[in-house]
Amino acid sequence: MPVELTHRQRVLRCVRWQPIDRVPIYSPVPFDPFAWERGELHGWQAEDDNYRAVAKLAAEHCSVNGRFRCAGGLFNRAYHLVPDHCIEHVSRETVGDRTTVTTVVHTPRGDLRTVTHQDRNVTTGWYTEPLIKDKPDVDRLLSIPFEPNLPDLEPFEQERRRWGERAIVELGISTPLVCTSRLMIFDRFLEWCALERAIIERLIEVVFERICIRLEHLLKAGVIDGIWLGGSEQATPPMMSREFYDDLVVPYDGRIMQLVHEHGALVHVHCHGNVNGVFERMMDMGADMLDPVEPPPDGDIEIGEAKRRARGRMVLMGNIEFRHLEFATREGIEELVRRAICEQGKAGIMLYPSASPITWMSDQVRDNCIQYIESGLQYGRM
Repeated sequence: MPVELTHRQRVLRCVRWQPIDRVPIYSPVPFDPFAWERGELHGWQAEDDNYRAVAKLAAEHCSVNGRFRCAGGLFNRAYHLVPDHCIEHVSRETVGDRTTVTTVVHTPRGDLRTVTHQDRNVTTGWYTEPLIKDKPDVDRLLSIPFEPNLPDLEPFEQERRRWGERAIVELGISTPLVCTSRLMIFDRFLEWCALERAIIERLIEVVFERICIRLEHLLKAGVIDGIWLGGSEQATPPMMSREFYDDLVVPYDGRIMQLVHEHGALVHVHCHGNVNGVFERMMDMGADMLDPVEPPPDGDIEIGEAKRRARGRMVLMGNIEFRHLEFATREGIEELVRRAICEQGKAGIMLYPSASPITWMSDQVRDNCIQYIESGLQYGRM
């Protein structure tokens, strides 16, 4: 059995189907090791004793996704990767616990507007006014000339050196389909996929080309270990059929994955929900890792079946549901972790939650997150 590995070594060896000391355990709470070490937690995390109790264990035992913070708006799905100088945040207003931001995107054919909200001590936001509201808005957005704006590589190189052996360093990118769906209300996106396919395909093709230009620059420089490609659950059942997935995801995500592999980097796919019908498609495209591999009723594939089908081809990251971390007993969490790790063998699995807390944690969530880590250590030893 290998000596104790670093987090980076453990994850890389797992992805390469090589011997490891134990199954990698990903943090069940949002965790920034640098902020933790400097004592610079913010918002609810700084005030929540339950969060700090779990974070202490995560700092000792858990892997994290090393994500670049210096990418700026290079891959910002909210604005279709348009140049930063076209984006103007025209107002920011806080009333009570809610902050509302109004943003204007300036185009040669007129301005576009979007409005987003975020509540205090909630680590997420949402938009109440989408950027694209009708077909003329599509023409306005596409009238903006693309500017590659290839980034200075030095900040990326510094960031990678900073992560060192703590993690593999991934660049987070939304799939071109999600970069498109994010522009409008989801109902309209689904309607246009069925009735205005040419519009959707044009938007997807444009943002796909922009992603590849910027991504290839970083891959050639060797400053990232891989990408985190997120969001293709919007094209799986019950939202879309297998045929839609083949038309609107496979041609674009597949070429992005090919580009990544051509430069010796890894592909981590994030896809909630029902993946049973597209499971082999993901492997055929080139996914090296898949999270969160959700069991029924949240998804539609059991972990043992997923391991059997993925063996030697794709590593699974899963499959502990956040609702279980919220509501299960500690004994229940132990059994879920045991099954996730042990069914069909311990190779090719990383322990990974389907989601993590976005605000104050209850005592039950604290206890279950602690149990998740402790059970991962107990059952994950090779």
